[in-house]
Amino acid sequence: MVEAGWSDTQADCRRVFEENSHPMWVVVAAEVVDVNRAALLHYGYSRDEFLALAVDDLSGGQQPGAVSRHRRKDGSFIDVEITSFAVTFRGRPASLSSVLDVTYRRRTEAQTRYLDLLLATVTDAVVASDDKFILTGWNAAAESTYGRRAEEVLGQPDALVFRTDFVGVERAEAIKRLLETGRFHGELTHRRGDGKRVHIESRAAAFFDSEGKRLGYVSVNRDVTERRYAEETIRALLNDVLTAQEAERRRIARELHDETAQTLTSLLVGLRAVEESQDLGQALGAANTLRGLVSAALEGVQRMARGLRPSALDDLGLEEALERLGLEVSRANGFVVDVHSTGPRLPRLPEGVEIALYRMAQEALTNASKHAAPKAVSILIHRNPSEVRLVVEDDGKGFDASETLAEAQLGLVGMRERAHLLGGSMTVESSPGSGTTIWVSVPLPGLKPVSS
Repeated sequence: MVEAGWSDTQADCRRVFEENSHPMWVVVAAEVVDVNRAALLHYGYSRDEFLALAVDDLSGGQQPGAVSRHRRKDGSFIDVEITSFAVTFRGRPASLSSVLDVTYRRRTEAQTRYLDLLLATVTDAVVASDDKFILTGWNAAAESTYGRRAEEVLGQPDALVFRTDFVGVERAEAIKRLLETGRFHGELTHRRGDGKRVHIESRAAAFFDSEGKRLGYVSVNRDVTERRYAEETIRALLNDVLTAQEAERRRIARELHDETAQTLTSLLVGLRAVEESQDLGQALGAANTLRGLVSAALEGVQRMARGLRPSALDDLGLEEALERLGLEVSRANGFVVDVHSTGPRLPRLPEGVEIALYRMAQEALTNASKHAAPKAVSILIHRNPSEVRLVVEDDGKGFDASETLAEAQLGLVGMRERAHLLGGSMTVESSPGSGTTIWVSVPLPGLKPVSS
């Protein structure tokens, strides 16, 4: 046993006890008989109050492991680890206890566990580096985003890990802003471990120690590749729409100039002939000619109107409009167009779906008449409560579908984009000499069958 009575010969022991930065006290028979200054400051008691306590008066409950919970005078709790030594105090068996306050450490450990759990569950890639941009943190989402495991990248310079366009101007600008302001927010282009390019929306910030020294950087990186692709697709579709609008304006202007304007000019000439007629017979002959010109002009205007917006589509629905379209194309081109529909009786399709399917069928017939030289074309509309399918099949010359689609010919790309805008899909089957089949599928918002 160590003798501890704080006699004159133990003055050094007393000084160590009193000046120790950790709380210490001596217990004899479950009563505190001496306490150091650190314990008084830590627990908030005066010396007399502390010496009046029993050891159990401090207890606030046992914690997991070797940690105990103590209650301070103000009612707050602290977590402590206690080391006790058997000693003698003034000739009596005693226990000398030294207390280590682990409250902050345990709170930090809990926060670290929470942070680890948070980093493991967030869907954004979280990447940390030191002040030299050597990677020190790489969460599970970063592994998924970049296709590289943490053990592969930690300790590596970020420029080598990302090995990308980011190493160039983008990286220089990002680092410049981080160094100047401690923050960065912008889009970067990275490459995955498999070499694929990904567009990243990155938010990065520097972090510092308590004295303001820069320790490193942490960034939250979100893969926005699909969003960027969607934006580019929308821009391309918008450009296609504008191009189509201009093409339609040119077509209308050409028809107005070549047909309607010439017919009206002929009408003016005919009216002048009526005015100059010498007798009723000449006037009647000129009037008959004018009637034919007016009929031709009216037919041209009606044809132009149907091309812009078929009235049958508004009045009767998709199937009837396609049948009338088929008759017109058949008369104009000399091949048979067969239109039929299958499936349960359902309410009319949404307007946007009807016009899109009509335009796709119209484009398919235009392609067939211009390029395929078919003898017959079949148009099938199949509807069920969850989707509508359009199938256009011809027995014409056919073509290499992969090459044609790659070169964006025959309006097929525009048809596919229409299908995609409706959340659907389009496929083309064709080969030279074996005709062409176009399959379009568009999802529907759960239409219920119509009762008979």
